[in-house]
Amino acid sequence: MKSKVGFTETLTEQKRISTAFIALREYGIYFALAFLVLIFSIVTPNFAAMKNLILILLQVSVTGIISIGMLFVILSAGIDLSVGSILAVAGMISGVYAQQDPSPTTVLMALGIPIAIGLLCGLFNGALVSWGKIPALIVTLGTMYAYRGYVIWYRVNPIYNLQPWYRVIGQEKIGPIPIPVVFLLVVVIVASIILNLTRFGRHVYAVGGNQEAARAAGINVNFVKLGVYTISGLLCGLAGLVFTARLGAAQAISGTGYELIAIASVVVGGASLFGGRGTVGKTMVGALIIQVLQSGLVMLNVPSPIQQIVIGMIIIGAVGLDTVMRKEI
Repeated sequence: MKSKVGFTETLTEQKRISTAFIALREYGIYFALAFLVLIFSIVTPNFAAMKNLILILLQVSVTGIISIGMLFVILSAGIDLSVGSILAVAGMISGVYAQQDPSPTTVLMALGIPIAIGLLCGLFNGALVSWGKIPALIVTLGTMYAYRGYVIWYRVNPIYNLQPWYRVIGQEKIGPIPIPVVFLLVVVIVASIILNLTRFGRHVYAVGGNQEAARAAGINVNFVKLGVYTISGLLCGLAGLVFTARLGAAQAISGTGYELIAIASVVVGGASLFGGRGTVGKTMVGALIIQVLQSGLVMLNVPSPIQQIVIGMIIIGAVGLDTVMRKEI
């Protein structure tokens, strides 16, 4: 009898632990964001100023768009290291046309070219990963250097004096909301609809959860992989447009290190690097955590290399926590 009671108590305790891990995975990220905001508001009084909060939202508007694209890729158990380089190429070509006197052609090219470039770069990455059967890490590492090399070769000097109509996209507001944040909100809504309400979204989760099972169920795995890298590239092109308009200049060095920020935002947001788990909403919370952390450290005069170390450790910790949870639950 005692043995049976002990066994029951053990099962109950395991269930409690499992429930605690689930609660931590589901809600811990929100407490982490609130905690960071509270701490930085105490140690740096200007942190909670409206001007600084708006600046954080503006910065997240670019990294958040890229992070959503990265989420699609990671959900399929892939990785995209070329996101920052795609942003740079898209922004530079867009800036070439945005510097010229406005005409229907130059306006169309300045707005459409970065989206088209991002889409084509994503298609290229996806084709190599899906039909070329080359590991995603190798493909996107290679294209990260190739795209960056191209934009430096194309024009190493920055482009300034962009037309006023172009800068409006990145520097003006619709009511109280900055236009870049509006772009981010639209991307969040569309991405959430795709992942939650469409067949393609369900297939992305299925491929990331178990690729062979997805293929056995009749899912076109190659098409799904092509799709997620194309979405990532397209969103990088959009981010390049928004970033260049907000900065008021196009630079070959734009987006350097953004692949790290995007990956950090996704994994801190609770997505699994093993694929199959993650949401758009929590990715945005992850992006906010990374940006709040960066902004707070800057206001505390912490050197940039130390900031990179902190973010790197956060990625390791988030992946380690995910590994533990997968074993416990």
